[in-house]
Amino acid sequence: MRFLDTIKLALRALLRNRMRTFLTMLGIIIGISSVIIMMSLGTSLTAYMQKGFSAIGNNVIEVHEEWDRSGGVWVAMRPITQGDYDVLKRDCRHIAAISPSVDAGTAVVFGNNNHNSYLEGVNRDYLVIGNLSIGSGTMFTDEDIATYAKVCVIGETVVEKLFTHGENPVGQTIRCGDVPMLVVGVLARRDPFMGNDMNDRMLAPYTTVQKRFLGSTDFSSIAICCADQRDNELAVAEITRVLRQYHGLTKDDPDDFRIRLLEDAANQLNQILAIVVLVLSLIAGISLVVGGVGIMNIMYVIVTERTREIGLRKAIGARRRDIMTQFLLESVVMSLVGGGFGVLLGIGLYALVTLFVGEMPFVVNGNAILISFTVCSLIGVFFGWYPARKAANLDPIQAIRYE
Repeated sequence: MRFLDTIKLALRALLRNRMRTFLTMLGIIIGISSVIIMMSLGTSLTAYMQKGFSAIGNNVIEVHEEWDRSGGVWVAMRPITQGDYDVLKRDCRHIAAISPSVDAGTAVVFGNNNHNSYLEGVNRDYLVIGNLSIGSGTMFTDEDIATYAKVCVIGETVVEKLFTHGENPVGQTIRCGDVPMLVVGVLARRDPFMGNDMNDRMLAPYTTVQKRFLGSTDFSSIAICCADQRDNELAVAEITRVLRQYHGLTKDDPDDFRIRLLEDAANQLNQILAIVVLVLSLIAGISLVVGGVGIMNIMYVIVTERTREIGLRKAIGARRRDIMTQFLLESVVMSLVGGGFGVLLGIGLYALVTLFVGEMPFVVNGNAILISFTVCSLIGVFFGWYPARKAANLDPIQAIRYE
């Protein structure tokens, strides 16, 4: 009960001068709200990145050509070819789907409408690898791949740019550069990711893109996915072994190909993001120290103002511990109340940030709130201890006589 009475006394003392108390808490409020915003921003961005990479497919493995510097210029050590695709498809047991990939930017025309889009040459497995689905129509067939058919599947953005009068795109013929292409399907809509429009794309048989657009039999890359993400490392080791054997590389020869695991790219981005958020949070936390110094200063003023009150309390039997507890609680209460306002302000401002950035989810970091109140308690104790100790050590006779 005495502890509760001490808290009531502390609150009553702080409310005697509300404006001064508020201004003292302002540093804590700003510091806590900044930390809440920074840490919650990191949590939301991490969740956004994970969702985006999951939509693309975290178990995606890409095989690219390796580059080497020769004669002052960078050249490919060995192109990725149909042979690489065939041997991987035949000999790798840990892969669930595999597709060649060739790409070409192209101007697309339908009627009086035109649009610059991105044409990807792939096979049917690419739907599984890219976690894509057909919204209307169908995917092109293996026969289309074998006959270099002039067919394509387009994204919703291409539909919106070309078919402005509500035409059904399936069955229509569009012109990609100088090549007429029959639209056989439309991809289901995807959410944007990192500012990129995931619907501004066109898929066509890779043989068609090679022969009719690029005039080359090489691949840009080979895309692979595993049935289980836990098999990624096994698949990478297996792909490396199969390609090295196929390319006739000896033990001492470096790889003449490059394997990129999308999961690694996602982890690297998350690590960089975590470091950036930590640094920004520490910078924001500097204002907490400033707020703590402000609390110490105002507690010195309060002790000086109430010197006579301290003397009277000691004269009627208050112990040194009681005086110290009262002033220490005043410091802690001031810090915690400021922390509470800071948390509310931080969440409110962060909600406004996510409101204007539509792609980013609103996720409040619970650890940030817990850490904030813990830090506020420590600040109250640390910066309030010395003024409280000074008040507890006052001589009662001299304190009563203080004017």
